[in-house]
Amino acid sequence: MNSGVEVVWIKGHSNIHGNELADQAAKVAAQSGSVPWMVDLTQQTDITTFAHCYGGIVEIDLRQLLKQQSTIRHHQAWMSQRRVKRAIPDIDDVEWNSTLAYVHDRHAVFTFYSNSKDSHQRTHHIKKLHGMLPTLNSMQARKPNLYPTCVCQRCELEKEDNDHVWKCPSAAETTTEIWKEAMGKINEWGVQATNSYNAARKREYKRAVDRGRQVPRPVPIHWWPPSDADHVRGFSSIGGARAVHSGSPALDRDEKPMWNVSDLLRGITPLSMLTEWSAVFRTPMSIAKTVLHKFVGYLEAQASELIWKPRCSATIAWEQTQGISAKNKTSKYTGPRATIVAQSQVLDRTATGGWCTEEFGL
Repeated sequence: MNSGVEVVWIKGHSNIHGNELADQAAKVAAQSGSVPWMVDLTQQTDITTFAHCYGGIVEIDLRQLLKQQSTIRHHQAWMSQRRVKRAIPDIDDVEWNSTLAYVHDRHAVFTFYSNSKDSHQRTHHIKKLHGMLPTLNSMQARKPNLYPTCVCQRCELEKEDNDHVWKCPSAAETTTEIWKEAMGKINEWGVQATNSYNAARKREYKRAVDRGRQVPRPVPIHWWPPSDADHVRGFSSIGGARAVHSGSPALDRDEKPMWNVSDLLRGITPLSMLTEWSAVFRTPMSIAKTVLHKFVGYLEAQASELIWKPRCSATIAWEQTQGISAKNKTSKYTGPRATIVAQSQVLDRTATGGWCTEEFGL
């Protein structure tokens, strides 16, 4: 069987009158400022059912709408819990999108993502946010026969509760180091957030132009590195922040501040701090929100690694000297129990197993 390659010439469309007219018409249509074609869904006879939301027809992707509804519903459910209101007195000043992002370990609430590690991490974040970590005062209340004292095993000065863990004198130097590391990353986070903001505005402008709309070209936002004085003004509403920032005692701006550095270590993002940082950075609120989200997220993650875990190690070592085993802690206790008073709330929980108990929580 013989085979071969045959090369033939095909006449192009150039200089063909009909094709030239089509090109001209397409160019005129693309460059015209005509209003884009709009579809009135109510006039469609082949569509029998329409999705409505708050009395209007849903024009966007239904999946995106359901994701938004799921996120809002979960956030509202969190805000309405009594335990949240007890643990966070100034609940109306919380930026919940960022705060719950730490609880869910940066996983969107509508994905229902979970595994053993993720569940373990969420347990720790939730207990830290609610002030329910298994500190020695709570363990003494649950098992008074095993815990003769609830004095902190790191500083050996004060009783250990969920508030003391983050304010313990033995953790002061670590808190200062974590704070300074986070402050050193603000410019990097600011540049990334600004670039993302400018890119998003450029995409919105291009989409509007492609649809034939006349909109002004967006002016790029520039990130200006804040001075040290700017930073001090930005977090001046947080109690103890000036002292941690300078590494030495310093007066707070407010006599009774709503928030303390320990609240940031727990993962709470205050709205008041976001407002002040936005003014200091001289940027849109969305950029300041992104930077603050990363800042508080870094503090929260490092506090778990460098403050809570060493605290657990010290407590485990003390429990071993007292002969307190995991079996002892899981055995049923039938004697009288004490109430746990910490952070203006009364907690009464049932003990579960594990050392400390477990590295991250109950």
